[in-house]
Amino acid sequence: MKVKATIFILFVILLSCRKDNNPNVVLNGALTDCPANFTCSYSYYDNADFTNIKLPVQGNYSVFWYNSVNANVCGATTQFYFKISSGSTSFDIGSSQIANGQIVAREIDCPCCERATLATEPIGGEIKGKRIDATHWLLNASIVFGTTFNKAPVDTLIVNQYFTLQQVP
Repeated sequence: MKVKATIFILFVILLSCRKDNNPNVVLNGALTDCPANFTCSYSYYDNADFTNIKLPVQGNYSVFWYNSVNANVCGATTQFYFKISSGSTSFDIGSSQIANGQIVAREIDCPCCERATLATEPIGGEIKGKRIDATHWLLNASIVFGTTFNKAPVDTLIVNQYFTLQQVP
């Protein structure tokens, strides 16, 4: 009887120490959905870079690009993009790197809004990513936006989603 109890206890201990190999969770839990009335894209480009014209071009990096467009508000856009070294299989961009401009992010880019929008910029957060296969990365991003004037936090963008390889335009 003691042998059976010992084996059972060992079995329970081994099961509780098992690593979780679920590829859907990296940072913030379950995958996020695109908000209602928005169109979202989750893309990355190999052998790319970006310039101030906001389009990926040929280069020596992997560029990640998130874009959401609100269909109800004349194309109001939320986006972020950044680059990492080519050949990486994972990365972690911390709060200080985000605040220091390693990523480019815009909370609202509204071409026809009648009111002036509060100017915001990324002031912190975290972005983690890991390559899932040859054409997919799982990114978990939490980007804190603050005002450009006093850096006070005003919003947080959470994106936990698979990014798919695209061709550089």
